[in-house]
Amino acid sequence: MRYRIIALLILVAAPLAAQDPQQEHESSAIQKWDKGQLGKLETDIGDFHLGGYATFMHKTLDRYNGGDSENFFDAIRIVPQFEWQIVDWLGFGMEIEFEGGGAGVDFLSDNEILIEYAELRATPLDELNFKAGILLVPFGRYNLQHDDIDWDLADRPFAARRVIPSALDQPGAGIFGTFNQVPFLGISYDLCVTQGLDEEITSNGGTRDARQSFREDNNDNKAIWARLGVTPRFDDMGVTAISADFGLSFTYQEIGAVTGDALRGLGIDGAIKFRIVERFGIDLTGEWSRLWINRPSDIDNPNGLWGYFVDVLFKFDPFPTAWHGTSFGEHPYIGVIVRLEQNDLNDDHTGAAARDDRLAITFGLSFRPISQLVVRTEFKHQQSRKQDDGDETRLVFSLSVGF
Repeated sequence: MRYRIIALLILVAAPLAAQDPQQEHESSAIQKWDKGQLGKLETDIGDFHLGGYATFMHKTLDRYNGGDSENFFDAIRIVPQFEWQIVDWLGFGMEIEFEGGGAGVDFLSDNEILIEYAELRATPLDELNFKAGILLVPFGRYNLQHDDIDWDLADRPFAARRVIPSALDQPGAGIFGTFNQVPFLGISYDLCVTQGLDEEITSNGGTRDARQSFREDNNDNKAIWARLGVTPRFDDMGVTAISADFGLSFTYQEIGAVTGDALRGLGIDGAIKFRIVERFGIDLTGEWSRLWINRPSDIDNPNGLWGYFVDVLFKFDPFPTAWHGTSFGEHPYIGVIVRLEQNDLNDDHTGAAARDDRLAITFGLSFRPISQLVVRTEFKHQQSRKQDDGDETRLVFSLSVGF
């Protein structure tokens, strides 16, 4: 009997002894990184999460109607993020962006250091929560989900740069919440009041130059931003191959310092994911934004502008199952992506500037072994009506890493 017990112990212990402790440690680290949990710390003064992302690129820009072509490496942004869950119902989060290498050095260009958001959040109920600080305005999808690591194309779409200039953040206060009592449907809302934009909305820059200082308001009037989200719960309907969510955004604000010119905006966004088979899926993501301004228009100053983009991502997983959760994350893939986008920055004039009336198509290839690591290559062709200096092609190689 004694020998049988010894033999049994040997049989149980042998597989355990054969496991490489270093391999177990590496697998655990991969899984935490894949889930974005590497920087989680539990302390006596609350739970902390230290993270962020960085993006590096090489760009070849060919301006083929008389413009200068460029070929360069671009250390575009490094973004540390910080979350502090003080108690169950109170938390604070912030993000700082170092763009183009930072600031304060003579040889840098197109560089900045900027607070992307800094929010104190009180969350007593699912249905009613409060926030204040430097807020990401709730308009559209891209502004709220603008982190490079979340996208399979590194170049940001026209609509997210010139119509709603991501990241659009402003000092303010707001409320938000979710309702899950409706059968088969989740409903969320996000409503806030901020400084708003000013009147510097142009045919070439769109709204990008209309962002205001964090410490002043040009007209002492406040902007209202709102987004309503709808998420069908397909799992509750017995459908596991589809997931989706949609959003409807609205804004109203006075932008003129003296004139009282007002701006209204409407946005629609959505994402649908189809899991065709176990190792192949298709993701559709898009956004459309439209702004109206009650002022006379001219060639430089519009009274209306709009833009949209649609991404179609084909995801393939050719990797061995044994790699999932060990060498790679749980859902690695190779992606083939196509984006169609357009913007019109001046309703009443065609080709008012180089960035007005642009249309572009992008073809991309991405490799995402871990959710927090993506390597991409993309080719973009864009044209502007009646403006040769807006015509160009872009070849971009990029790497984004989350930490």
